[in-house]
Amino acid sequence: MRTSIATALGGLAALCLAAGPARACTDFCMDTPAGPVFGCNLDLFIPGDGLVFVNRRGIAKEGFQPGTTGKTASWVSKYGSVTFNLAGREFAFGGMNEAGLVVGSMELRKSRFPDRDERPGVTGSTWAQYVLDTCGGVDEVMQVDSRVRIEDSAPPVHFLIADSTGRCVAVEWLDGECVYRTGEDLPVKAMSNLRYERALAAYQRGGPHWWWSNPGRSAERFADAETRMRTFDPTGGADPVAYAFETLTRVVGAPHTRWSIVYDIPEREVWFRSVRSPALKHMSLRDFDLSCEAPLLMLDVNAALEGEVKDAFRPYDHDVNLALFRTLCARFELDVSAQTADQLMELIEGFECAR
Repeated sequence: MRTSIATALGGLAALCLAAGPARACTDFCMDTPAGPVFGCNLDLFIPGDGLVFVNRRGIAKEGFQPGTTGKTASWVSKYGSVTFNLAGREFAFGGMNEAGLVVGSMELRKSRFPDRDERPGVTGSTWAQYVLDTCGGVDEVMQVDSRVRIEDSAPPVHFLIADSTGRCVAVEWLDGECVYRTGEDLPVKAMSNLRYERALAAYQRGGPHWWWSNPGRSAERFADAETRMRTFDPTGGADPVAYAFETLTRVVGAPHTRWSIVYDIPEREVWFRSVRSPALKHMSLRDFDLSCEAPLLMLDVNAALEGEVKDAFRPYDHDVNLALFRTLCARFELDVSAQTADQLMELIEGFECAR
């Protein structure tokens, strides 16, 4: 069963490679007197269907792709989290855990992932969930690559990750090596769809060279995010969350921005809106039971809601999750059999409280 699932996930990953600059996202982490605020946009050339999950701590999980030893990844979620998922349960686009760690993912077509080795493999979205499950700070994030490996066929992504102190790390896979930038090596806490080094160089010289690949005006979006963060003035009474949303409006990949999300890390609050449901919604992780005995909860990211949405979450629904997975595959004309999709759901739905 795992062989067919791994093959299907390889195909699911490949669709992101074939989709062109379909995930022209922008992420940034803004320092405020109260603590860090993290903003991100999701840009897609297809409708932005998705689910918001409240994930529980203490759940034993498994990966799908073995390393050269034949072993797959296995772990127990140390932290509960909220995630935004395009392909369903366990495939996180991004999110925040109860320790205040935020993961944001963006397409980077120049990513080159490592060859298969003894480490078990995961897709990019599973890697994001793994980090949220197991890491409470940036130092722990920088140890993940020693334990699990992103498959070469995984979506060509890179990540901006922030913790509760406002410390950030950019994670990229360049020429088969995992590269971290943090502290003085990360002078601008933002990312788009250029290699961080190139985006920073373009900003410092006043724009990219004309011959550079610059998908979705990535260099300009990076620079605009930096300018907005640098000119944030809390003494004037500006609300950091509202300011972050204004920044996301300035860096949209119009007309393809589907979701905008802001994480108020000190408060463990999440604010979001979508093009199909533009009213602002918010929730707090502190309002949910994150123990493993609690039900797994989910919400349609495009639900016609406004304001506080904690009471709109419902227990996990197999049919809804499967439909989202199959819809994404169909939109990219990915041939995943009904049997393989069912097997994948069966495996994921078998994750239970660790004993």
